[in-house]
Amino acid sequence: MTTFQKPENALNRASELIDVGRKQDALDTLHAAIQHRKFRNQWTTTSERIMMKHLELCVELKKMRFAREGLYQYRTMCQAASVASLQEVVQHFRKAAEEKVSEAKKQKDLEMAELADLDEMESPQTILLRAIQAQDTRQQSQDRDTHAHFRFLWETYKVVLDVLKSNVRLEEVYHETARHAFDFCRQNQRPQEFKRLCEMLRKNYLELNKHTSGKVPQNQVNPNMPDTINRTLETRCRQLQIATELDLWRESYLTATEIFELMSKGRTKPHLRSMYYEYLGQIFWKSENHLFHAFACLKNLMFVKAAKQNLSKEELQLLASKAVLATLCVPFQKNSDIHTTLELTTEGGNSPYEKAKKHATLFNVQSVPTRESIAVQLVEKGLLSLAVEPCKKLFEMIESNFTPLSLCQDAKPYLDEIAKDEVCEGKLTNYITPLKQIIFFRLMKQLSEVYANMTIENFENAASIVPFSIAEKWMANAARQHGINIQINYSHKAIVFGAPRKVDMKSMRQPLIEIGYKLQQAMQRVAPEEQHKKEKLEKQQLSQNIVRRIEEESKLIRQRKEEIERRKEESERRKEIQDRELMMQRQQQEAAEAEAERKRQEEERKRREAEREEQNRKNAQMVIYKEKLEQMKKRATDINKASLKVAGKKITEIADEDLETIGFDKIEQAREQQVQREKQEKIRLRKLESKRVDHLARAMREEEQDFLDDWAVDIEKLDEGDLDKAEATNAEGQKAKHMELLEEKKFLIVYQGAKDDWTYAKLEDRRDEYDKKMEEREKRLLKKVVDNKIARAKKRMEEHATDIKQRKEETEKAESEKKRKKEEEEQRIKEEKEAEERKEREAEEKREAEEKKREQEEQRKRADEKRKEKEREMEEKAQKEKEEREAEQKERRGGGDRDRDDRRGDDRRGDDRRGDD
Repeated sequence: MTTFQKPENALNRASELIDVGRKQDALDTLHAAIQHRKFRNQWTTTSERIMMKHLELCVELKKMRFAREGLYQYRTMCQAASVASLQEVVQHFRKAAEEKVSEAKKQKDLEMAELADLDEMESPQTILLRAIQAQDTRQQSQDRDTHAHFRFLWETYKVVLDVLKSNVRLEEVYHETARHAFDFCRQNQRPQEFKRLCEMLRKNYLELNKHTSGKVPQNQVNPNMPDTINRTLETRCRQLQIATELDLWRESYLTATEIFELMSKGRTKPHLRSMYYEYLGQIFWKSENHLFHAFACLKNLMFVKAAKQNLSKEELQLLASKAVLATLCVPFQKNSDIHTTLELTTEGGNSPYEKAKKHATLFNVQSVPTRESIAVQLVEKGLLSLAVEPCKKLFEMIESNFTPLSLCQDAKPYLDEIAKDEVCEGKLTNYITPLKQIIFFRLMKQLSEVYANMTIENFENAASIVPFSIAEKWMANAARQHGINIQINYSHKAIVFGAPRKVDMKSMRQPLIEIGYKLQQAMQRVAPEEQHKKEKLEKQQLSQNIVRRIEEESKLIRQRKEEIERRKEESERRKEIQDRELMMQRQQQEAAEAEAERKRQEEERKRREAEREEQNRKNAQMVIYKEKLEQMKKRATDINKASLKVAGKKITEIADEDLETIGFDKIEQAREQQVQREKQEKIRLRKLESKRVDHLARAMREEEQDFLDDWAVDIEKLDEGDLDKAEATNAEGQKAKHMELLEEKKFLIVYQGAKDDWTYAKLEDRRDEYDKKMEEREKRLLKKVVDNKIARAKKRMEEHATDIKQRKEETEKAESEKKRKKEEEEQRIKEEKEAEERKEREAEEKREAEEKKREQEEQRKRADEKRKEKEREMEEKAQKEKEEREAEQKERRGGGDRDRDDRRGDDRRGDDRRGDD
């Protein structure tokens, strides 16, 4: 590591390295200076300059590890000396990273949502794939650079937030950086990074709360201070806004919970509370929780109306209209009176009560609001009158106890008017569909109470606000989820309300129960003494019969239990036997199947391995053939393409399928022919080119010579003319100047004597001093001249000695080089001799092996001849023995036969002698 006496030296050295293009070395130098033990505890303005230059290089080279370590070290350095410097450095770092991303976005226009996760490193598959690629395309390089810049900026935000999270004097910069990170996620559509950012901010805030139990240090952030709460609240509101824009509704709900906790700690700014209610309403609207959406709109309207003094009429009208329509969109709740309201919803049921209580705490209320309570507040507080006229009409129409059959026709004009852009600038159109559902189910409830059935055509006329296809889905949903009895008979084109029978028992059950309960209450009020006597008599009879009934029932219960236990044991025993048998059968079957499967898999594995080995061998061989063929095609010239052939085909006509039939030897032979042809062709072209250049150069020199002679003559004439003109002009100028000087001399000559007398009188007194100084000056100059001569002599001697030393070193170096070359030459000659001797030995061994092979062949031939000769002798011997045996047999026969045999023997012997001859 390079060591510097002063930090300025490190900065200057880094600037020099940057000028020559060695930016990485400059970064290493600055990083070493920041981490140096001599400078790291002492803050100066130079340290700030070093840190800024260090971070600029980190941004340019995308070195986040260096930037992180440098920032942590610099925070320690200036924690007590100059926190403002750390603020400037952090802002400069953040701005530089953001500018790099802006430049990358201008140069490369791409969809930011398509970028990979910024927190994830490159996968091993991606790195290996890029390593085996021949070269990256320009598009791939640009995409990778752009992604690197975005990743670096994201890491910059995280590092800055981690560095500034606990310093109270840098709290404003901390929240400013968080808002910049929010904007980065929103502009580039990065929902995953936004969720991680929210988790980071939440974790930092929780860590601050852990240290508030005791005394908080002076320079640490105290989360209970009003300024800290306000700053955190503003950041959380911005976080809530970005979360809703990115459709991160779960994160939005968590952020809203944090905002409520912060608002409960102190006084909140009015615009932040209004924003909180507005976005909380959006969250409940997205989750289709219309009840709390309406409550949020009501709270926002009441708060804005009370807090904002200069509220315009249009804004107030918009807020009131949203509150009214949101209230109308809330489904009706169940009531004990069956003639009032009916629960209407397109969801699958209500949320649990505990969840509703949790939602209610976000509005700082203890009880869960209802549709009726919200509607009552709208009327009692005079908020209904602030809404636009169509909203007020719809409220009166839907909330009235009487629901006419023409409800849809009456409400349709108001719905159409609300859907127009003229009403509240078209900001109420989201409520049209839920309002249609409320109106539709109110109509359906009225029709089910009035009619038992009706035609589809009449139903379409009554429910004209929605097409019948949508009405079918809504009716089926209500019948499936909420028990509304309704049927659609397509064959008769009719709609049947209630059960299929004439009397709907379910619709009559609740009234009968209520009538019985009311009658019982009336009897208690009319004759309480009679009712009391009746109850007392019933209790006496019950006490008399209870002992007997208890014994009988106990006996029956014991018997029943015993019978149940017996049957249960018997059933379990039978089931156990069956299970055991089934288990054995299943095990045997599974074992047989497993063995068959194992054999099949083993055979299949062997077959696949054999096929894979064969295919790998063919593929490897095919790859070699293809490489050779491609090299030959690339190196072939036009002439070679027409004449070079492999296996009877031109090289350009050979396809990949032909390589299976063409052997490696043919391809290698064709490649050697191609190389030889290319070599001969190059030699021929070089000779032709050299000859052509020689002829051209000689012709150009011959043609050029005449022009050069004429040009030289012309130039000489021009030069002579220009010289004469210049001399004449110069002479005239000199003559004019001389005349002017003569005139001046004539004018001044009369004053010459007076000037000389005055000068002599003035200088007479200083003549001796002047002479003395001149003598001293001459002595000093003389001494200087002598010293300079001595110094030059010493310098020449030193240069001479250095020159002699250099020549000596060069001579020694030349001798060593000569010696090295001589040794290398001797080594080469020695190796050549050894190679020749080795070749001779190999040739000699080869000749000896061939001679030995010939000798062995001759010995084998001689052995074969001896073996054949021995076999012939054995055959002859066997033949003679056979003949002797036959002769003995013939001798034992009669005399006639002996004579005949003798003659035959004589004849045979004669034949043998003739054969020998």
